[in-house]
Amino acid sequence: MQELHEAAIAYYNNGSLDQQNLAWQFFCSMDGDGNGRVSFQEYTDFLCRTTGLAWVRREMFQELDRNRDGQLDFWEVLTLYYVARTRTIGCRTCLQPLIGLHFTCVTCFESQCGGETFDLCVNCYMRRNYNHPHSVFLDSFVLLRFKRSHPLLVR
Repeated sequence: MQELHEAAIAYYNNGSLDQQNLAWQFFCSMDGDGNGRVSFQEYTDFLCRTTGLAWVRREMFQELDRNRDGQLDFWEVLTLYYVARTRTIGCRTCLQPLIGLHFTCVTCFESQCGGETFDLCVNCYMRRNYNHPHSVFLDSFVLLRFKRSHPLLVR
């Protein structure tokens, strides 16, 4: 979560004023009483009423609460905003959200037919807990490097 938190701050600090305002609006929409802090109840209420965030686990609150004070400040919520905007895929086997490192089928990734990728969490890939017709998978970091070293494969 530390790396995601730092990435969120980096994007925020280098983003446009419009992008920063969107992050602030996200925080304000979660801070129901407007006290500048998000309680666990406000967090869970927000997740229940916000379409597209059903995949976010309630337990993530503790992971986001970096100072362990039982509430989230703007910078802690910013991490959730970053995750919600950039990590919207799930493992095709266990359906857990893929927040960190994961594996992607290279054939599906390169396909121009439909745009759906086949992604797996590390545990499902490691245990071969999936049923898929293709056999070449790369982790999310290696896939990026692979695409750079094989530019002819990029469509």
